[in-house]
Amino acid sequence: MKIFKNRYVLIFLLSLFFLLITKIDYRFIEEIRCCQDDHDYFIHAETIAVDLDFDYSNQLEGFENKRFNHNGKVAPKGFVGTGIFSSPFLFIGSLLNNFQNSNIFNFKILFYSLSSVVYFFLSILLIYKTLNDLKIKSNIFYISLLMLGSGLPYFAFERYSMSHIYEVFSITCILYLSNKFLSTSENKYAFLIPIAIVLSLSVRWVNYYVIFLPFVMKLMFYKNEKSLKENFKNKYFLLAIPISLILFSVLSKAIYGIFTFNPQFVYGTSGMMTNFLSSETNLVEYILLNIKNLLLIFYTQEFGIIWFSPIIFIGTLLAFYLLAFNRENMLLNILILFSYLQNFAIVLIWKSTASSYGFRYLFNLVPLSIFVYYHFKNTRKSKLIDYYLITFSIIGILSLLFFETTEMTQLSLVDEVNTFGRSLRFTEPNYLRGFIYSFLELNSYLKIFTTSFLGAVIFKSILLLVDKNQFISILSSYGLPVQNDDFVIYLDQIQEIEFYKFVIVIFIIYFFVKKIVDEYIS
Repeated sequence: MKIFKNRYVLIFLLSLFFLLITKIDYRFIEEIRCCQDDHDYFIHAETIAVDLDFDYSNQLEGFENKRFNHNGKVAPKGFVGTGIFSSPFLFIGSLLNNFQNSNIFNFKILFYSLSSVVYFFLSILLIYKTLNDLKIKSNIFYISLLMLGSGLPYFAFERYSMSHIYEVFSITCILYLSNKFLSTSENKYAFLIPIAIVLSLSVRWVNYYVIFLPFVMKLMFYKNEKSLKENFKNKYFLLAIPISLILFSVLSKAIYGIFTFNPQFVYGTSGMMTNFLSSETNLVEYILLNIKNLLLIFYTQEFGIIWFSPIIFIGTLLAFYLLAFNRENMLLNILILFSYLQNFAIVLIWKSTASSYGFRYLFNLVPLSIFVYYHFKNTRKSKLIDYYLITFSIIGILSLLFFETTEMTQLSLVDEVNTFGRSLRFTEPNYLRGFIYSFLELNSYLKIFTTSFLGAVIFKSILLLVDKNQFISILSSYGLPVQNDDFVIYLDQIQEIEFYKFVIVIFIIYFFVKKIVDEYIS
């Protein structure tokens, strides 16, 4: 269709789409309050960008025993890497707040919330650039589709203060820098790789597999060139390793008052691994139970990755396939499979999707899955895999839009038995069924529109021209359910927010959409 070859039409349509998936729920607020992970990552950014210290006593005053507390040293449970990456955005927002300190959607929240959006787009562009550098034929729209359909965008365009976008970006940086070093042998890239690895680990300490990613890139795409030893005996690479370890240790001491590499100590979950390994059932039953739970991750209605994270599913499938049927490079196959199993093991330990959208502990696998997929595609073509990825990535995008639009797509606020038999809050064991039924409810579409930035921009534009009460009367005349307190509060919030703040969001989305379209057209 010619319409999809027109640059300006593409930019316009994609900008509308990204404004539609950019949600206001966590943005139209005055501050991020204690005490959840969102707040942990926010105060990491705040202590770096605003306080210029690692003293969290002011942010956690009155909540000293709700987060990390060791010998009176209080700190967030969430790890510091997310704060490191987002702190430049919070710094800009904090500076602008000095000139106009508004309440709802103030500059701190505005720019901090845009951080995850920027890193999401940068991840797409870096993955595309790396594949191009590898001379692998790729399409930036297709890469964008795989990313958008993975479930990951929820943590960029809605719940922006979580760590998952920063995990993906930092992992993408490791893959990008590794490829740059392997293709150019330049010392600056050799030096930056260990730094990037430590920054990635600082986002989530348990992502141990990132240490092996430079070797995975080498074995995957440069197997006929220098040996592993020849590549990574570079003196700048070796020099950066102790520097990186010192950096990690200094951060640990500054934040937690102690040198530690133990994530269980920081997160207050000591004993989880021991309890997982020391099951009271016999060995055969224990193995069968974990195999059953592993399979549930694939097909469960509660965000099963077959339905809602197709690129992760294909990456996992290919990891097993390569180990079983590709005997040419066993070290590579083992490293890839280890990367997946390490993340799946975390889900098996917690027996939970992690109280948010999707199996969020697996989202860091998206970049690796894309490279594993293209590694396989580079030597063997499978239209079936391509058709599956396209179809279910679209389903994944629709799932993001319809999440929490009906009762059956909302996470429970009371204890409910989840996929793995645990009784927990914030779960929805029949999400797939609820997602399908939500297509039949008019309120789903109304909620998608009104909770989106696209809807907020349109309502803001109308309210600049029409009185609020008159506008509500007009909508009521068409039979729309707008005569309620929630909608009135919503319009009041939109009226309170300055129009130029909407323009800033539109500009950021437009800028990156234009970059993607330009790459596609070129």
